[in-house]
Amino acid sequence: MLRRRKRFEHPLLRRLGIELKRLHRGLAPQHVIEGGALLKRYSVGLATVYVYEYEGRGYYVVEEPELSEVEQEAYYQALELLYFSAKFRPESDPREAIESALHVLSKRFGKSINIENLRYYLYRDALGYRVLDVIMRDPLIEDISVEGVDRPVRVFHRDFSYLDWLVTNIVFRDESELDSIAALLAHKARRHVSTAFPIVEGTLPEKHRLALTYSYEVSPFGTGFTIRKFREEPLTIAHLIKFGTISPLMASYWWLLLEFKGSVFIVGAMASGKTTLLNALLSMLPPNWKIVTIEDVPELRLPHVGWRPLVARHVYRVEGSRSMEITLFDLVKLALRERADFIAVGEIRGEEAYVFMQALATGHGGACTFHGDSVESMVMRLTTPPINVPIGFLPLISSVAITRYIKIPNRKPVRRVVAVHEIIDAREPREVEYLTVFRWDIEEDKHYPQDAEELVKSSYKLRKLSEIVGWDSTTLVRELEERAALLSRLVAENKISYSDVSREILLFYRRKYGKL
Repeated sequence: MLRRRKRFEHPLLRRLGIELKRLHRGLAPQHVIEGGALLKRYSVGLATVYVYEYEGRGYYVVEEPELSEVEQEAYYQALELLYFSAKFRPESDPREAIESALHVLSKRFGKSINIENLRYYLYRDALGYRVLDVIMRDPLIEDISVEGVDRPVRVFHRDFSYLDWLVTNIVFRDESELDSIAALLAHKARRHVSTAFPIVEGTLPEKHRLALTYSYEVSPFGTGFTIRKFREEPLTIAHLIKFGTISPLMASYWWLLLEFKGSVFIVGAMASGKTTLLNALLSMLPPNWKIVTIEDVPELRLPHVGWRPLVARHVYRVEGSRSMEITLFDLVKLALRERADFIAVGEIRGEEAYVFMQALATGHGGACTFHGDSVESMVMRLTTPPINVPIGFLPLISSVAITRYIKIPNRKPVRRVVAVHEIIDAREPREVEYLTVFRWDIEEDKHYPQDAEELVKSSYKLRKLSEIVGWDSTTLVRELEERAALLSRLVAENKISYSDVSREILLFYRRKYGKL
């Protein structure tokens, strides 16, 4: 644990925001350790994480290595070497400078210091996320929330989602410390933040999504931010089947629709698994296709050689100056000129929906996510301002998946596709005829139907597909069963990783259609 140095501290270090960050042991209630139930203990690098439950509330306690007084002095000398003696070139690796400083300190202090502890803090404070570094590196953390000064940082833990947000023992005690972290995050996201431009949305180097507000311009609590963390390796369609989010037959149904350039709208609330499902479905598309993805913040990751990701550009400008912003609307229009086999939009929420529907009408395959909780809410949002899609376009949507994050009594919360619908007809005023082809049974935690023949009988879109490609119902059932069997085998053999599934999908297409 680091403590503030009492003697003279160089003013440049203060301006750079390089302060000694310390573990706030007293910030988590003492009775959490004494009377709380220890749910999990694990290491994140040299730090140790403890997850407790006390009176229905979860706590996430970070314990970092402690430095002796001699090691604290060595830490300061290392900072001085880095910021005043090291000569950086644009092409140089800053890690080399840290290792060089550690080499000097090792000779200077000898065995009186633990060089690994010093390395930990130097990398954390100079290259990492300072006091937030442990939770940023913890792969089990999904979200990080900071609401203001003197409020504990809170995290959402994958293994303890039933406890909702866990309270950590990390607290920003003064505004300058919190503002310094906010500036660091904005810098890492390659964004500018100030009182003139107090709202930042961006992507951190690890592809995590940042939403930040600065100072008191838009919040009475001052600076705050949320970080949505994403896995280094995305979840695959096999993961979702193993978790029970979808069924093998459901995945096979979408696979077949999208392979023949159908379309899927994935509808759900925040954190219901929409983007994860979208990424998994796109990964099953033919390996030789050209796929254009369009996002505000890059989250999708595909194995295709022909994947072309497009990302909107948001710019800062003063009133009256020319806007150089590139919107989702601009990018969807561009995608129509790209000769793409398939177009995917990370989230439809504005005028880009009209162009996207035009793309579906011209024969492009398409998929997107959309905020809502039902077909009715989707139709309402799509056909009213600011989206304003003509209702006659809605039957172009092949399938609507409804995703939800569900809390089940006496069980961990789960993410499930609770229903899959097909829009048959739509007419003014917002009259939509649709049928349900899949439903989720909460008591059994199963998706129905589980039989391909029953699915073919109930699915209007599959029957239309069979007419277009010249298949009879027997062939259609066989195609569905073949794909479902492949996905079930991957789950049974635990071949669910990104690389495993990508390879098996490639082999499937090679076997079925020859060399690609």
